[in-house]
Amino acid sequence: MSSDPDRDDPKDDLKQGLSLLWRAARKTAVDLRKDLDRTSVGKAIDDAGRELVRAATNVVGRIGAELSKGSPSAPPREERPEGGAEAGAPEARPTGPTPEDPGFRIAVDPEDKGEKPR
Repeated sequence: MSSDPDRDDPKDDLKQGLSLLWRAARKTAVDLRKDLDRTSVGKAIDDAGRELVRAATNVVGRIGAELSKGSPSAPPREERPEGGAEAGAPEARPTGPTPEDPGFRIAVDPEDKGEKPR
């Protein structure tokens, strides 16, 4: 590689570009802060932030209170007599798929079973 004094180094260009961007960002932030301090917009934003935090704290508190209550405890189960279900007891649930109720079918391709698509 030949060192040509007229040729710019990309690393130096990057450093200079980033420093210029940083300087512009700082100057813009300082100017913006001055403008916000002169107006009531800054105070309004601060107040809105405080209200948002207060509302979120109230919501979290209420959710926590509801969760700490928990679900009401179920009454103790009485032993069922052997030989059948009690009167008024719910019907026994099936333990698996039945011909009347085959259950859920997830991602079944109708062509695989010769069925027509719906």
